[in-house]
Amino acid sequence: MYNPDNCPIYTSMTPGIKLVAIDLDGTLLADNHSTDPANLAAIHQAEAQGVTVVICTGRPYPSANQVASQLGLTDNPVISYNGALVRMPGDGEVLFSQPVSAELAQQVVQDCVERQLQIHYFLDDVMYVPRVSAGARLYGQRTGMQPVPVGDLRKFAGSSPTKILVFAGPEVVQRLLPEFESRYHGKLYVTTSMPEYLEFLHPNVSKGNALRALADQHGLDASQIMAVGDLLNDLPMVEMAGVGVAVAHAEEVLQSAADYVTDSSEQAVAEALEQFVLNPR
Repeated sequence: MYNPDNCPIYTSMTPGIKLVAIDLDGTLLADNHSTDPANLAAIHQAEAQGVTVVICTGRPYPSANQVASQLGLTDNPVISYNGALVRMPGDGEVLFSQPVSAELAQQVVQDCVERQLQIHYFLDDVMYVPRVSAGARLYGQRTGMQPVPVGDLRKFAGSSPTKILVFAGPEVVQRLLPEFESRYHGKLYVTTSMPEYLEFLHPNVSKGNALRALADQHGLDASQIMAVGDLLNDLPMVEMAGVGVAVAHAEEVLQSAADYVTDSSEQAVAEALEQFVLNPR
């Protein structure tokens, strides 16, 4: 269990953190979708000290908004779809939205159909799938999003989805990632948000860009921002933040880029907040 009194002193910190961005799955939320009480307590302490804590996730907005509400973060923006949509909670104002172009979306769908890949097509906060596969059911269990089966997704030609997600085995995702990164270089942002998820988004979309836009809106610079994550899609925000934090089990690329790697996985958020926000040393 994480004990702040046993943590090493981090001597190269940036003081005055005012905005904290936290990834959900694998960072704040455990595999059973719960968060450790220590994490929740630390978030509320940070909020009480005037720090803005925002959810920054690859999840669709309805799912991210529900978690934000459960955590009591009802007054702060929610960064969803890996940064493609930034919106105030509930039915609040859309601060930023950047969908995939209709032309490129059509091309991605065609590429995936030809490879017989499972596609999840996110349009207007609805998750459309060809059929309700095991992958679609698992995604629904993880996020609360109900898959809507529509058959051939090529019927959405002309639409601009917020993102397109491919569900496959982790080894398949790792094989496809460099292939699709190369194919859509400069045209789309291709990333992973879970070992089984390969995601396609507008090229200007990332958690880092969304966080930068929020910082500009709040009149903050990078030195006043902390970001906490665990997977490849968290890399842009960890690199952008003045204090980038990787949780203990994070991918190696994220740990290498981070300013700090937590000792704990379950209480990583509490540890990071204690180190850099609540009782900076």
